Amino acid sequence: MSGMDHRPGVESAGPASDDPNYWEATGEEPALRWTGRTDLPTFGSIYREKLSTTTESRRWIAVGLAAVVAGPFAILGALLGAGSTTSFAFLLVVVALGPLAEEVLKASGALYLAEQRPWLIPAGWVLPLVTLAAGLVFAAIENVVYLNIYISDPTQEIIRWRWSAGPVLHGGASVIAGWGVRRMWIITNREHRVPRMRHAAPYLIAAVLIHGLYNLTVTLLEVSDVVF
Repeated sequence: MSGMDHRPGVESAGPASDDPNYWEATGEEPALRWTGRTDLPTFGSIYREKLSTTTESRRWIAVGLAAVVAGPFAILGALLGAGSTTSFAFLLVVVALGPLAEEVLKASGALYLAEQRPWLIPAGWVLPLVTLAAGLVFAAIENVVYLNIYISDPTQEIIRWRWSAGPVLHGGASVIAGWGVRRMWIITNREHRVPRMRHAAPYLIAAVLIHGLYNLTVTLLEVSDVVF
């Protein structure tokens, strides 16, 4: 099998590597994995090199940017339901699509670092803080938008509710998602292997479910005239 690419029917110039890490991420360019060359760096060697050459200041700058950018970016998820005109579409967005988009986008900064630039993360405990900051920034922007655009003449009760429940919901769900990203990074950092989303996915799903359940509860209470 030497001299053959791992893809059926495709020949390569050199022998294919038996190192599974080679096939997961060869060098900085994924296309290089199909050349059959064995002299290219694996993910593990790249990761160790990046760890040794990345400064602490660069790591903290990257972490700060991830926290600041993800919150406003997640507002895109909050705008998903703006065009919903039917009750079913509205409920689907509020309970499922909206929470999914918002939680993934709030965690996007931490996810990008953990998956694409794991050497820029100074420590695992930083990731839940990054997602918490993104969640709180998102909650603040969402409240400003809702209380000034979507809700006409909001009562003091609604204002107090949004500024208390909103940060708790978005901050708490984001911490859960961030804990999953932390788990993914810890495995990568310990084993020097390619980051895998499956390690973070259960926590992201939990954050989405909590968010969706909250939205469903509030929606049913509002429709039933129990609150608001």
